[in-house]
Amino acid sequence: MKKYLVFPIVLTVLLSGVASAEVSSSGPSRINDVKQKITDIKQQANQEKENIKARVASTTANIMQEFKSAAEIRIGKKLDQQKTKVSDTFEKAIQNLKDLVSRAESRMAKMEASNINTSAQKILLQTANTKISLAETELANLENLLAQNIPTATSTKISERKILLQSIKAQSDKTKNTIKVAHQSIVDVINSLKPGQSKEKNSTSTQNEVSTSTGSTTNN
Repeated sequence: MKKYLVFPIVLTVLLSGVASAEVSSSGPSRINDVKQKITDIKQQANQEKENIKARVASTTANIMQEFKSAAEIRIGKKLDQQKTKVSDTFEKAIQNLKDLVSRAESRMAKMEASNINTSAQKILLQTANTKISLAETELANLENLLAQNIPTATSTKISERKILLQSIKAQSDKTKNTIKVAHQSIVDVINSLKPGQSKEKNSTSTQNEVSTSTGSTTNN
């Protein structure tokens, strides 16, 4: 009887040991699994953070590029307006000189119709026309420079921009000075066409002719 009672007790003890062994052996494995899951979650979180940073940086770069492009467009339009203004100003100045030439030619034609000698005025007018042609040549050179694409201040071609702007300024000053010289020539022509100047020159010319004629007669 005692044998039958001892056997179940021994069996229970053995089973309990096996169960304890299974629990104790599975404990570290579960902890490792939990640690691995935590590590994986952290890695995923870090990766997502890096992805967000990359997207923000890309978006910021795109926005900055759009702002830069818009600024370059505005600057480019402003430069085009300035170039057009400079060219138009010089063209109008030269056209005014040509208008003065036409008026001088009309005045000379009337004087010749009244038997007034305009030889001296014609020489002055020819000089003025030559200087106007020179002014037109300088303006053409300036417009060739203005037609070039000027790099903006925000571009990488800063040195090219500086050289081109210096060339434009130098040619602009040269054109301006040439127009001033041509204008002074036209002023000389107009002054020579004033009634007092013409009469004085004609009187001097007549006196010289009379003196020459008298001298020739006396010598004869």
